[in-house]
Amino acid sequence: MGSNLKIFKLPLDVYYRIIGGVIIAAFLAIPLLGNNYWTHIVLEIFFLAYMGQSWNILCGSTGQLSFGHAAFFGVGAYTSSLLLLKWGISPWVGMIAGGLIASLLGIIIGVVSLRLSVKGVFFALATLAVAEVLKLLALFWMSLTNGASGILIHFSGENIGMFSFGVHKKYLYYYVIFLMLAGVTYLSHRIKRVRLGYYLVAIRENEDAAEMLGINSVKYQTVMIALSGFLTAIGGTFYAQYYQYFEPDIVFGTARSFEFIFPVILGGGGNVMGPIIGAFVLQFFEEATRAIIPSTFHGFHRMLYGLLIVVMIMYLPKGIVSLIERKKDEIVSKFKMKSGGK
Repeated sequence: MGSNLKIFKLPLDVYYRIIGGVIIAAFLAIPLLGNNYWTHIVLEIFFLAYMGQSWNILCGSTGQLSFGHAAFFGVGAYTSSLLLLKWGISPWVGMIAGGLIASLLGIIIGVVSLRLSVKGVFFALATLAVAEVLKLLALFWMSLTNGASGILIHFSGENIGMFSFGVHKKYLYYYVIFLMLAGVTYLSHRIKRVRLGYYLVAIRENEDAAEMLGINSVKYQTVMIALSGFLTAIGGTFYAQYYQYFEPDIVFGTARSFEFIFPVILGGGGNVMGPIIGAFVLQFFEEATRAIIPSTFHGFHRMLYGLLIVVMIMYLPKGIVSLIERKKDEIVSKFKMKSGGK
């Protein structure tokens, strides 16, 4: 009897790890159920969460808004796909090449914008302009990008396999995006606990004061733009290889940029778990409204989608994570009271 009671006296961190482990194991088991619909839905949640984390690494940590992250996304999609189709280079290599090009683009945006003191909403508009310019370039450079017709990725017998990313099995893509999400989440977590993270908090809270303390705000913000661009471009490669078709408006469009922002706003910006929670809520909300609302009201579920965002901004400006943290604090307080304050 005594040994059983000891189970309930474990530290709270242990309970969190146990619950987290069970949740991760449950998600890893989903493809094994053989239901492609749910595998696809959860895969899309992971993808949306990954893209939200990539955006949050820049905007949540530095406070600089970006409305044009589709620029990096499109660079990743086009670079890896063109390298595969024109020169037979594996997308595993192409995604790194696309990431590096996106990082270079991010450095250029950061150096030019931040040195000219283009910040806040003006920085957001500058990134949006870059994405629009790249979309027009992709539309009119027909010989390279196929213009508005887009790019269709064909897989033949010799290029099907993990080397070429053409796995043709949904569960393998599922595990790839799961690992990508785990990696970017861990990276976001680590950044907050090293010197760079403390510098970024100082810059976000008061840039002038940070500069007076000797922190080079332009340098560190540019580093984060480059890193965020690299990660976003890798997401672009995954998208291109999973859906196997895209055109300029799909990957460079404004709607794509805001798709990355919404899970962060809903879940909570600047928080590691915010984009993940936001992605889950958004995806399930969209699927539920699409299933409930008749097809004759085409696009109405999008209106509800937008209404949800507005309501969340009004009543939970810091996202769902802030509500969870309040509830967690209440539970911790009760737990300490029951355990005698230890």
